[in-house]
Amino acid sequence: MFRTMRMQRFLAIFPRRLYGEVIATLHEQGIVQFKEVTEPEIGRMAVGEEVYKLSSLLNRLKEIQEFVGPSNKVVEVEEETSTATIAKAEKLLKAIEAKFNSLRETESKLSEKKIELITKMEVLKKFVEIESPLSYLKTTDEIRTLAGSVAAELVQELSNEITAALDYKVFITFFGKGKKKNFITVCRTKDQQKLLPILYRFGVELMEIPPYYETASEALKKLEKELKRLEEERLGFEDKKKDFARANSVAVNTTVELLEIQIERLKCSKFFGQTENTVIIEGWVPKKKANIDSLLAPVTNGIHVVRVYDPKAEEVESVPSQFENPKLVSDFEIITETFSTPKYDEIEPTPFISITFPLFFALCLSDAAYGLLVAIFLLSGIQLTKIFPKKLKMILLLSSGLTIIIGALIGGWFGIAPLWINVMENPIPILKIAVFLGIFHLILGYSINVAKDILRKKWKLMVLNHIPHILIIVGFFGMIFCVLGIGLLEFGINFVFPKLKLFDVFNPFIAAPTLVVVFRLLFFSGLIIEMFGASIMATGLGKISGPINVVYGLSSLIADAASYTRLMALSIATSIIAFAINYIGIWLYESLSPPLAAISGVLAILLMIIIGAVLFVAHCFNIFIQSLGAFNHTLRLHYVEFFGKFYEGEGNKFSPFKVIRRFTKIKRR
Repeated sequence: MFRTMRMQRFLAIFPRRLYGEVIATLHEQGIVQFKEVTEPEIGRMAVGEEVYKLSSLLNRLKEIQEFVGPSNKVVEVEEETSTATIAKAEKLLKAIEAKFNSLRETESKLSEKKIELITKMEVLKKFVEIESPLSYLKTTDEIRTLAGSVAAELVQELSNEITAALDYKVFITFFGKGKKKNFITVCRTKDQQKLLPILYRFGVELMEIPPYYETASEALKKLEKELKRLEEERLGFEDKKKDFARANSVAVNTTVELLEIQIERLKCSKFFGQTENTVIIEGWVPKKKANIDSLLAPVTNGIHVVRVYDPKAEEVESVPSQFENPKLVSDFEIITETFSTPKYDEIEPTPFISITFPLFFALCLSDAAYGLLVAIFLLSGIQLTKIFPKKLKMILLLSSGLTIIIGALIGGWFGIAPLWINVMENPIPILKIAVFLGIFHLILGYSINVAKDILRKKWKLMVLNHIPHILIIVGFFGMIFCVLGIGLLEFGINFVFPKLKLFDVFNPFIAAPTLVVVFRLLFFSGLIIEMFGASIMATGLGKISGPINVVYGLSSLIADAASYTRLMALSIATSIIAFAINYIGIWLYESLSPPLAAISGVLAILLMIIIGAVLFVAHCFNIFIQSLGAFNHTLRLHYVEFFGKFYEGEGNKFSPFKVIRRFTKIKRR
């Protein structure tokens, strides 16, 4: 917590003859991440030809796996060599591949035949209105028959042009419904060259006349019977496919998984070094799990060397990062990781986010009923994994729970009866809370910088930059509060900042109350130290521009703090829209009350139910819009304002060499 999991670098040397057993042990334990052995005097291992053989077998079996589908059975297996796995895969393929190829060929033929029949039927459907046999439309040496479709509004114009161009020595008929009309035209073969340009100009889509002797309706019925027979044949095939899958699914899925595991183990050899008789491996392991020596002892009978040590300063950048947070906090890791993986040597921000994110979300949504409905929706059992991950669901659940509490105080229930402050009538207290939280968030960000400097032992940066900046923030906003004369009476605190004019507050030579003097001291001391630090830590022209940039950067403090006023803005927006929905509901009720008294009780109840349903839908829409806005703006405050003050990210995520088993498990000895 507050830092990623502590890692250690390890180096292990063991006999080459035990390579398979050692790598299998580490693979099953899944606690190490390998790194490349880079010592120039040590030879490098190469990926053997065995990998290509395994990959070839895997590709062939994966086709069969896709055909039979996953199995529901987990098989106990013994640890075996890649050679044994190859033999097992070859034996399985020899037993079932021919049968699989036959079934797949049959399935392909059935699918192709079905597509062919459906295509023919679709073409025939366009000619069902023609009662004459289709053989009558056959083209001869003297007569040319064409079929096509044209926009319905062009039918008459097309007919006129064709008959005129061919001197009425043509037959044309239109049929069909919709925006396009089908047609058949019969003309002399020698007149075809006159006909085709007209069809092209009218955008006619030519159609092939189906090669049947009977009418389209009769041919269609035959095809329907053939399609029905084909479906019966396919049902019989599906039974054969199920029998094949039932007999071989477990073996296929098991063998595929074993092949994948062996390939992964062999491919990792490219990271390792070797001598004539030994293998050298290096990598990273979590400090709390650094028991590699005891893991290898049963495999090597003690014939190995293991060294584990903390990472050196120069290799910190390459150390992988792994989150290490309590369950409640770990759900918020998705927010940190979506932005970037933390570096190994920086402060991990997830614990802070787990507090501020739900708080900001609750202030934005700020309606107890809305928070309750969101929580009920999340707990309703509706399958939401396709919409957002489980961790995100837990974040929203915690945020909605806090919304119920804060909403009851400032937003009420559906915008009605808040316990403390009505944000629409008196938004100033919420504005103060938003600004106070914003300033606290900024100070927290720079304080994390100070902690990071301590960890990295960057004392100069801490003393000359980050600590002075915190002093500037406290002093600057303290003096601003004095200019505004802000009080805390709304929060039950009998305190008001001493009010002075802007020039008087920032003028260190004018007498002022003790609190103002303290703020001046903090502000000006921080400013002077940071300007001095910017000058001595810079080079070249930076020694002049650095201090100027420090002064210029004071304007960004106001912008940063002002950004947090969005918390108040979204809170007001939620309440105003909720109020508007309630107002419309009351107006509808009052408008319908006199007529309702004169109609039957059943109809009156029905109308009231309709009004209630409209209000419910409107509030649900407001919940969706405001929840989306609350989440996005809360995310922005963390990613831009908060992370921008201290977070570096771009760390290397810990990726352990870990076996993934779905269909197999190792037998316990």
